[in-house]
Order: sequence, then structure tokens, then C-alpha cells
Amino acid sequence: MIGYTEVLQTMAAMIIFSMILMNANSLIHRNSMIQIDGELEQEVISLGQEIIEEARSKSFDQVTVNAAAPPADIPGGFTAPGNLGPDSGENQRSQFNDFDDYNGFNDIFTTAHGDFGVSVEVFYVDGTNFQKINSPSTFKKIEVTITSEFLRSGDAPREYTLEFIRNYYAD
Repeated sequence: MIGYTEVLQTMAAMIIFSMILMNANSLIHRNSMIQIDGELEQEVISLGQEIIEEARSKSFDQVTVNAAAPPADIPGGFTAPGNLGPDSGENQRSQFNDFDDYNGFNDIFTTAHGDFGVSVEVFYVDGTNFQKINSPSTFKKIEVTITSEFLRSGDAPREYTLEFIRNYYAD
């Protein structure tokens, strides 16, 4: 019986040690996944910010591109809400010359962290609560939505939306 006691103690110690190793492995795996998610989310923010900053560097509206004077009718002279988006001849992002040309822009960006789907919507908002409106105003909002197959919520890719509201008078 005395010999069996040592064997049982050794087996119990091995079971306890294996449980500790399994918990440690689980913690390491979870921390690695959190770190990877963080790096991918940094990439998402970087891509979204790149589009927003690029759009901000453009004229507020097509009628203000290279304009010597402000439009005669503000905001009525701005592009109609149904016509926001690239103008004829603006087929690539490098050809966009005003803020709302980014409306409807969709692309896949390939980085060291994988492929990211980018889609952009630009629309007019009111100056009080910044809700979408169907008439020209001095405020436009850009929403950049980014997805990645590696950032998921259940079965579907997680969507990240970065927003910026631009005011004609703040240019």
C-alpha cells in the first residue's frame, strides 16, 4: 500500500500540473487573439483615417473647385443630394477633386495584415443634430465602413465605421 500512495500522489500532481498548463495555454491563446485583433483594428483605423483626411483635403463641393469666389447660392448651389459622387471623368480615387466624390467609393485594400474592404458614403446633414437630409446644406458627412475577414462577429465580418462631418464655412 505504501508504494501505491506515492504513485497516486504522482498521478494527482500530474493531473494538477496538466490543469495548470491547460489554463496557461488558454490565457496565452486569448491574449494572442486580443493582440492580433488590436493590430488589425489599428490597420482599420489607419485606412479609414487615410480616406477621411484625403477627402478633407479636397474642395467642399464641385462648384467650389478652383472657384475664384464663393457660389452665388449657398447651400442651394451645391450638388444635389442625388448627384453626390464622382463627376464624369473621375473614375479613380486619384481623380477626385471634391469631398463628395468619395460617395459610393468601394475598394479592397491589401496590406501586410490582409485584405480590407472599404466603402464610403457621403451625404448632407443638418446643422443641428447632424442627421441625414435630402437637400443641400453647408454640412456634409462622410462615413467610411471597413471590413476584414479576420475581424469577425460570429459568422460575419465585423464592420467598422469612421465618420467625419465637414462644414463649408470651416474650410
